[in-house]
Parts: sequence; C-alpha cells; structure tokens
Amino acid sequence: MRRHSGFTLVELLVVIAIIGVLIGLLLPAVQAAREAARRSSCTNKVKQLALAFLNYENSRKEFPKYQYNNDPSWNEWRGHGVWTQMLPFIEEQALYDQFDFAQAFDAGRNYGSGQPGRARIDGFQCPSDSPFPDSNWGGTNYAVSGGATKNLYSKLAATTASGALLRWFPTTVAELTDGLSKTVLIAEFLHGDNNGGALNLERDFTNGLSLATANFPTAAEIETAGQACDGTAAGYQVVNAGKHWNAGLPGQCVINTVAPPNWAHVNCAESTGFGYAADRQGIFPARSMHPGGVSTAACDGSTHFVNDNIELVTWQRLGARGDGQAANW
Repeated sequence: MRRHSGFTLVELLVVIAIIGVLIGLLLPAVQAAREAARRSSCTNKVKQLALAFLNYENSRKEFPKYQYNNDPSWNEWRGHGVWTQMLPFIEEQALYDQFDFAQAFDAGRNYGSGQPGRARIDGFQCPSDSPFPDSNWGGTNYAVSGGATKNLYSKLAATTASGALLRWFPTTVAELTDGLSKTVLIAEFLHGDNNGGALNLERDFTNGLSLATANFPTAAEIETAGQACDGTAAGYQVVNAGKHWNAGLPGQCVINTVAPPNWAHVNCAESTGFGYAADRQGIFPARSMHPGGVSTAACDGSTHFVNDNIELVTWQRLGARGDGQAANW
C-alpha cells in the first residue's frame, strides 16, 4: 500500500499556534512603526505652522493676536481666531478671502453650512487623532500658547507669565525677552468628542475652577483644582473643543502651560456655564494621542517633543515669554 505524506492534526495545530505567536509579536512593532510615522507627520505640521508665524512676523513686524474683535457691538467672545490670520501663510489665501471679517466668527456668512469656518484643513489635523466626530466641521488639533497663567483670556497687556500670543495685543520679537528658542509658540491639544452623554477627561471642558495662584501655580495647587474639576465635570460638560478653528477662544485655538502635557484631569474653566470651549480663564493643557508626550514648536520655528513627565516648573517657564527664567527644552 502507498503511504500518503502530510501533517497530522497535532502538527497542524502546532504550526497555527506558532504563526499566531509570531503575529502577536509582530503586531505591536507594526503599530509602533505606524505611530512613529504619524508622529513624524504631526511634528512636520507643527513645524509648518510655526514657519507660517515667522513669515507673518517678517511681513508685519509682529506676531498676531489670538483673537480679533473688529466690531465693539459683538459679544467679546465672537472675535475671529488666530488661525484665520494664518491662512494666507499656509497656502490658503482663497479660503481667507471668503471670510467676512466685518461679521463675527460665528455669523452665518462665516459659520453656516458650506461657509469657510467649516472647512477641514489638513494642516490643522494630527494624523494620530481621528477627525472631529461631526463631519460638518473641520476641527483642529493645534493651538497657540497663552503662557503659564490661568488668565490667558485677559484683555490686558502681557504679564511675566503671559505666553507668546495675547488675546487683544500683538507681540513683537523684542517682547519675547526669554528668547524665541525658549518660548512655546504652538502645541497640540485634543478636540472634543462631540458626545455629551459620556465623560471624557481628555477632551471635555467643565466649569467651576478654583485656583488662587494665577501665575506659575504649584503642582499641589493644580492637582487639588483638577480633582475638584473632575467632580464638576460629571454634571457639566462642553464637548466642542477644537470644533471651531476660526474662533479666538481657549480650547479652540489656545492652550496654556499651567498644567503639564496630557494632564490627568479635565480641562477646567472659571465661573459658570459657557457654550463654546471656553470663553474665560482656566487650565487648558496641551494634549495629544502620541504615547508619552506632545509635539510643540518654539517661537524660532524649532520643534520639540515634550515628555508628559517634564518638570512642571520647566514647562511653565517655557510657556512664559518674559519671566526672566529662561528654561531649556
């Protein structure tokens, strides 16, 4: 009788198990390689945005404000944001020309269906994060730095803890006294999840912040404030951060360095309810989907990946533009 060669059932199962183990070992490496590529792409986008600011400064001899309120009859929070000013410098002149700056950022001409404020701009999207959940809105993952102060939404001139950009005042290079290379200009943040039914500490905003020290608060102070805000967030959530990239508001185009990157607590603003994230002072950390840190750019255009475990004082000093305590990355 002829004998037929082949695998026994046991041998086949062993081979399948070995293949499964090899795939299990390979998959994390593939995922890590993909994230490394996404992070590199994200860093490049931060770099391009920083270069746009330098081109703006070169042509205007000043950095922009982060909010433009062109009509005193508007509510203050309705001013256009800094990203609209950057459009001509990121090859979006045609989109810039569609805005009506005589009307508020959320006026129908700028904000309605099919209008320029809803455009999705690839340069504002970090590939490690998913797009804003409502496809009718463009969203953004990038913001400018308001500094190491909870009072980043102030209408006043700069303090020692203020960031590279102010709300209603432009910034000159001479005012960045700690040095362009030692002052944060841009950092990542996470847009909202557009879901009011589930609490998301990384993406949601809440109110009721109590933080006595406005500038350079200690780690203990912000930890106490953060825990209190987490409790508030269960009853009050705003889920539209980053939705309106053309708005001049914290959580839409501005972060601060009061708390460390990827802070463990919810984004938290002072006072009572608000509709947009967020038209007031608060703690609005840099955040990302990258493991371990966030991509940033300094005012000289250099990029830096900042670790979540950076010393808080160092991060705060990097956010402040003129406190006389220049920190190293």
